[in-house]
Amino acid sequence: MTFRRMRAVASAVSMSIAALWLSGPASMAQTVDLRVATEVAAGGDVHILVEAFGAALQERVPNANVRIFAGGALGTQRQLQEQVELGTIEAIGTASDIVEMAGEFSIFDLPFLFTDSQHAFRAMDGRLGEMLNEILVERRGVRVIGYGQLGFRQITNNLRPIDKPEDLAGLKIRTPSNPLRIETFKALGAAPTPIPYSELYSALQAGVVDGQENPLLTIQEQSLWEVQRYVAMTNHVFTPAYLLVNEEWWQGLDDGTRAVLAEAGRQAAQRQRQKIDDTTDLLIETVQAKGMQVTRPNPAPFIALTRPLWAGFEQKYGSALVEAAVSAR
Repeated sequence: MTFRRMRAVASAVSMSIAALWLSGPASMAQTVDLRVATEVAAGGDVHILVEAFGAALQERVPNANVRIFAGGALGTQRQLQEQVELGTIEAIGTASDIVEMAGEFSIFDLPFLFTDSQHAFRAMDGRLGEMLNEILVERRGVRVIGYGQLGFRQITNNLRPIDKPEDLAGLKIRTPSNPLRIETFKALGAAPTPIPYSELYSALQAGVVDGQENPLLTIQEQSLWEVQRYVAMTNHVFTPAYLLVNEEWWQGLDDGTRAVLAEAGRQAAQRQRQKIDDTTDLLIETVQAKGMQVTRPNPAPFIALTRPLWAGFEQKYGSALVEAAVSAR
C-alpha cells in the first residue's frame, strides 16, 4: 500500500471515529473531567449557558464529570478569566469582561452594530467569531467554544420616558467602566457614570444615578422596577456570552474528545440563545405588570449621533472585524 493510500485510509478512519463521537453517547471516550465556573448566580444568563454546556456534554459522554460553580464560588469574573488563562480552571462562562483579555472584543460595544439578534448570531457563528477566537487563542491561550447571548441592552430611568435622544439630556446613566459605552452615552447627551455592577441597585436606590442600561433579564434579576419607572427599548448594544476553555488543556485532549466538546459548546450556545429569546416578550409583560412604562424609540436619530464612534474602533483595530460583522446582515 502506498503512503498516499495509507494516509487516505487513516484519514477515513479518523473521520469515522469523529462521526461516532458526534452521533450519540460515546463509550470509547477519553475521560472528561472539567470544572466550569461563572460569577453569575444560578438562573442568570451566563449560568444558563454554562448549565446547557454541561447538559449537552453529558448527553454525549454520560460518564463525563462536569462540575459547575456559579455565583462567584471560585472568584470574580476577572479572577476567573485569569484562572482559565493560567490553566488553573478548565472552562468558564463570561460576558462583557472579556474585553480585558482582548480589546478587539469591544466590537460588541459598538452602538447599533447589529440590526437584530439573528444578525448577531450569524456574525458570531461566522467569520467574526472565527477571527475573535483566533486572536484570543494567540494572545491569551484561551479558546471560545460557544457564543451565547445576554441580548440587546435597554435603557431605564426614573425621571421621564425616552422617545428621542434629547430625552437623555443630562440624565446620569450608570455604565460599566467601558470606554465605548461611556462615549456612546456622551454622544447621546447623557452623563455616563461608571459604577460597579454589584453597586447598581444601591446607586439607583440612593439617586446616585438616574438610570442604567442592561438587557431585560437584568431588570428582572435585580428587580429594578422597585427603583426605576421607565424602560426604553433602544437595542443600542448587543452583548454576547462566551464559553471559554484553556487552550493548553484543549490541545491535551484527543481529537474525538475535542470534537465532542466543540459540538457541546455549539449546542449549548444555541439552547441558551433560544431560551433568552423566548423570555423577551414575557419580560416586557413582567416589567409592565410591575408598573414600568415601556417605550420603543425610533433608532434612526440615536444611530446618527453614535455612528462616528465606529471610526475610532477601526482606527485602533482595523476595519476587518467591522466588515465581518456588517457583512453578516
